[in-house]
Order: sequence, then C-alpha cells, then structure tokens
Amino acid sequence: LLHQRIGGAVDLIVRAQAVPKNEANRGGWRYEPASSDSDISVSVWQLMSLRAAKNAGFDVPKSAIDNAVAYIKRSYRAERDANGNPKGDAPFSYEPYGGRQTFSTTAAGLLSLQVAGQYETPEVIGSANWLLSSPPELTEPWFFYGNYYYAQGMYQRGGDHAATARRRTEQILISAQSPDGSWAPRNGNEKSAGAVYATALSLLSLSVYHHFLPIYQK
Repeated sequence: LLHQRIGGAVDLIVRAQAVPKNEANRGGWRYEPASSDSDISVSVWQLMSLRAAKNAGFDVPKSAIDNAVAYIKRSYRAERDANGNPKGDAPFSYEPYGGRQTFSTTAAGLLSLQVAGQYETPEVIGSANWLLSSPPELTEPWFFYGNYYYAQGMYQRGGDHAATARRRTEQILISAQSPDGSWAPRNGNEKSAGAVYATALSLLSLSVYHHFLPIYQK
C-alpha cells in the first residue's frame, strides 16, 4: 500500500510539472497541481521528493529532474556573461528573473541542486559563498525553514562553509531554545506554524552531522 501511495505521489508531481508554462516557469511547481507558474519554495520540495523517490527505487523520469534543475538555476540572480553563464556570488530569488532574494530562498536553491548531483556548478559555488558572507539571523523571514536548508546545504559544500554553518546553527538555535526544549517562531511569517514546526526543523538542522536522513548522506 505504501509503495502504491508513493508511486501515485510521484505521478502527480510529474504531471504537475508538465502543465504548460512559459519559459521562465517551465520545470517548476507552485501550490496547485494545475498552476501555470512556479516558485522556488515549492519547486525545491518537489525536486527533493523526486530525488528521494528515485533513491528508493521508484521510476522517476530523468527529464523531470533535469527540467527542475534548469528551473532552479534560472532563479540564480548573478550577472551573466555573453553566453548566459553566471558570474560571481549571488542569492537565489523566489521566482526566476525576479522576486525576493533572501537567505531562505538561497539556502533552498543551494541544497536542492546538490541533492540533484550539482556539486560544483557556478550556482552552487556562488550561492554557498553568498551564504558564507550573509549568515542567518533569528529575525529572518522564514528563519527555521531557511536554516534547515542552510545547515544541510553548507554541510554538503564542506570545508569552511560547513564549519561556519555548524557554528552559526548551533550558536543561534541553542541560544533560542525554550526551557521546555522547544523552539518558537519569532517572525510573523512563521508564527502561525507553531512550535512543533520550528522544533522539528531545528532538530533536523542540528543533527545534519549524524546522517539520520539518507538523502543527505555523503
């Protein structure tokens, strides 16, 4: 039964991606399966779902992952050379060619490309460097959501990126933990999600080095 349900979810994700969209939005997803536009937040989750399903032995079309990777890369906000190749360090934006450019969208873009095997692309190198110079703050919009991606993505990058992210994640989360062991969202964007949401993401962020989740193992 579980295998059937997961297979159905994969089919739905692939069908939703195939909805006709313009060039900017092609390959991504939005909040409804029939949406004709896309954003990086929803698209990252779907890409990671497909990658996890593929790792578990489910049939996932290579084109679905390739098209999703292309969509994420279009959201990278670096200047580009005459051939369209990105130059320098930059964040990811909420939507291709525009939208908010934040810590959380950048961390999400970084991890999703690495999960798809894009470890040394300009977008991965540049976004990791951008995050190194723009560390998260507890007051960030969608801090707990973004810090989950930040801890995982910078760990995958390794070296100074991983060490810096680990120190920052432990420093900020341990200082923000409530006496009962939970975490509570501080920013208005996340307050409605509650303590269970914030605590779950905090635990995942702090435990990245223990390799509990197979999809994030090296």
